[in-house]
Amino acid sequence: MMKIKNKKNNLYFWLKIFLSLFAFIFLIGNVYFSQKISPLYEKVINNEKEAVINYLKKIKNQPFFENELEKFNQIFNQSIAKEVYFDDEQRKIKIKKLEEALKKNPKSRDILFVLSKLYQEAKDFKLANFYFKKAKEVDPMIK
Repeated sequence: MMKIKNKKNNLYFWLKIFLSLFAFIFLIGNVYFSQKISPLYEKVINNEKEAVINYLKKIKNQPFFENELEKFNQIFNQSIAKEVYFDDEQRKIKIKKLEEALKKNPKSRDILFVLSKLYQEAKDFKLANFYFKKAKEVDPMIK
């Protein structure tokens, strides 16, 4: 009976040691990582234009994007919005040119496939799927 009680006490002792050690390591890790600032955030704080542009591109779909864009537009004198939307504008130009080319050659597998990718990048999944299905009709081997 005494041996069973000693084993139980010994198990609880080691369990307490393990949990205490785990909690200590967790707390130290949490403090360390909470104090480490992301390099992008550090550059944004310092108003480095390229970092701000990258930041705004990454948050474009967030509800607070417009507020952030307005704030940085004031800092950089309206020039930043053009650069944030530059990729979107280029994508629109490419789509327009490819749709014109598609009118001349409606069975062009390559044009249909590239249009599906461009619409996918633009988050227009309905049109992306439409053009992908058209491309797959022309060439069933497309994946």
